[in-house]
Amino acid sequence: MDMIQLIKTTIGSFLFRRYAQLKHGLTFRVASQADMEALYRFRFDVYTGEGYVNPDDYPNQQFSDQYDPFSISVITVKDDRIIGCGRATRWSDLDLPVFQFFSIKLPADIEPESMVEMGRFMVDPAYRGKARLATLGMSMQLRSYVRSDSSIKWLIAFMSSKVRDAFYPIVPFEILDENPPEPKHLEARTVRQGYWDKGVIHPVMAPSSQLL
Repeated sequence: MDMIQLIKTTIGSFLFRRYAQLKHGLTFRVASQADMEALYRFRFDVYTGEGYVNPDDYPNQQFSDQYDPFSISVITVKDDRIIGCGRATRWSDLDLPVFQFFSIKLPADIEPESMVEMGRFMVDPAYRGKARLATLGMSMQLRSYVRSDSSIKWLIAFMSSKVRDAFYPIVPFEILDENPPEPKHLEARTVRQGYWDKGVIHPVMAPSSQLL
C-alpha cells in the first residue's frame, strides 16, 4: 500500500501526521486569523522568489486578494514558521478566481455554488524536499473541510500539465473545455505574469468526493 492509499484510512491519516511531526517536525492546520499576516508574507516571499510578481507592487510585502475573505487557507508549519500553504475558495458574488483568467465551458448541470476552488499551493523552496509531505498534509486538511459540507460537489483549479500530473493521485483533475481568453482574462493574468510565462495553464475539475 502506498502512502496515498494509506492516508485514505483513518488509522493511516493518524500515522501520517505522527510520522510527519516526529520525523520531519511538520504540522498541518487550517490557518487562523492570527496566521494571516505571516501567511500573506509567505506568499509574497515565494512569488517574488519565483519571479511571479514584481516586489515593487507590494510595498507591505504581503500577497493577498479579494477572494481571501471567502476562503480557508491551510498551512504547513515547521519550527513555528509557515513553510507551505494552500487555499480553498467558496463561490461568492465575486465568482471564483479561475473565472478571472479563463472563459470556461462548464457542464450545464454544474451549479457555481457547488464548486470550491483549490489554489495558492506552494512550499518554501528551502523545503522542496518535503513538498510531497506538505502537499499531502494540506490536502488532508482540505479533505476534512470539503467533507464537512455536503453542498460541495466539485473542485476546480488551474494548473500546468506538470502540476496536474503531480496532483493526480491526490485528486484526479481533468482538463475543462474553454473558449479563447478575452482581453479581461489576459489583463487579469498580468498580476502574476511570471506564473503565466512558465508554461501552458489549463482550468481543471474533479468531483470533490475524489479528493484523497
